[in-house]
Amino acid sequence: MNLGSLLGSILAILACAGGVLVGLTYVFTRRGKPVPVLPFYAGGVGVFFVVASLIGHSGLGASVPHFVQSCLNVAAWLGAAFFFFTILDVLIIGEWLIERGQRYIPDIVRQLLIGAEVVAAGVLILWLVMGINLVALVALPTVAAAMVGVALKDTLTRFFSGIELGKIVKVGDWVTVLDREGVVTHIGMEHVTLLTRAHDVVSLPNDLVIQSGVTNFTRPTTTHFCNVFVDAAYRTPPEQVCATLLETANSVSGVLPDPKPSAFVAAFNESAIQYRIKFPIGDFSQRDSIESAMRTYIWHAFARKGIEIPFPQRVVHQPVNGEDAAQNRHTIERIMAKLTAVDFLATLDTKQIEVLAEGARWELYLPGERVVRQGDPGEVLYVIVSGTADVRLEQGGLTTTVTTLEPGKFFGEMSLLTGEPRSATVVAATELSVIAVGKQALLQVVQEDRRLIERIGEVVARRQAVTAAAKAQLSRDAAALSVVTHTRSLVERIQSFFWGTRKTA
Repeated sequence: MNLGSLLGSILAILACAGGVLVGLTYVFTRRGKPVPVLPFYAGGVGVFFVVASLIGHSGLGASVPHFVQSCLNVAAWLGAAFFFFTILDVLIIGEWLIERGQRYIPDIVRQLLIGAEVVAAGVLILWLVMGINLVALVALPTVAAAMVGVALKDTLTRFFSGIELGKIVKVGDWVTVLDREGVVTHIGMEHVTLLTRAHDVVSLPNDLVIQSGVTNFTRPTTTHFCNVFVDAAYRTPPEQVCATLLETANSVSGVLPDPKPSAFVAAFNESAIQYRIKFPIGDFSQRDSIESAMRTYIWHAFARKGIEIPFPQRVVHQPVNGEDAAQNRHTIERIMAKLTAVDFLATLDTKQIEVLAEGARWELYLPGERVVRQGDPGEVLYVIVSGTADVRLEQGGLTTTVTTLEPGKFFGEMSLLTGEPRSATVVAATELSVIAVGKQALLQVVQEDRRLIERIGEVVARRQAVTAAAKAQLSRDAAALSVVTHTRSLVERIQSFFWGTRKTA
């Protein structure tokens, strides 16, 4: 073979290998996926030995011994086979089975298949190229293979354990192994690697992982139940606490609507009753954040409903009366300033507003929490101090947001005055601060002057009549007549709600 023929053969081999690798790179780059590295290594090894074999056959340099040339030939064929099998692995296993067929095949199994294919090809090549007796090839290393097997017992055990492990977990799964919790980042021939929540990398032997057992939080489904424990005072009925916990769980972002959360009485302790709220999440990596949000929402819900999370009985509290009095006075003054902005309460004087403020309470709702529910009984008025709330109507299984209330607005006045069921559902759109005025607080005011009922009823009836007239485009005369009729009806309903008797006008 002359120099020109040799160079032509080398260029042809480089062009074939390069074309395959360039095509592979183009396909993976176009799909936005990382290009596999192994075919490039295999291609480099194969081209090197093929070129070396061609140079030995060319006779252009020093003569190469026959045995060395045979070894180069075997190496060239093995290199080409290695390159060919890596391409098949990428196309058949990687693309067809894993990508399109959505099947999980561990990397260790793919590496084992390539190795077995190369060994089989090597046996065939040795027989065809060098004429080595296959029977002798199998018989000679029998004793050596046994010795190597004993020496590499642990390694082989981990190797085959890695194959079995690939059926249980895959990269990206959240698992617990040997009290180590983390996400699987790699399943190797001997070790499985976890990245913990503290971002520590932990490597565990495959055989030890198989023997100890694996808890997989990702497969076969991503749904996982979390548990949060909370204490409440003995004086609060357990059914009320459990109902509050269930209502709170439905408001926390990240909690799945199905399956439903559950609340349990967990234990009777010295200072309190312990409760457990069990709720499902779909993203285990966010477990800590969702549990923290759950505890935050529970604290605010308990504070609104007057459910105490008690201190241990051995703690003695000694509040400073002067400071408490000043703080209470400041709170009452803030509530009075907000109540005077409510139109139907403008008929009250300063002393009456102060009495009303002393019986009111300040409540805080987190985003997504329901303040009132449509159809539920109620006797509380809410005045928005900060934040916004969505008013929703529910009918026929559908929910529609009709308006958004801003600071200064109020809702629930009909429930306060007549005890009528809630006409709509109000949900906190942002963190919502409200002042809640109940029936008992208003009753303290109107008991001293029952004529206030008539004045309050007239203001509310006038506002409702004007709204109805505007919607129906009624005339001024019709609106005035509606005010008189509606005032009488509303005053009677309010009197019946507060004193249980109906007065006739």
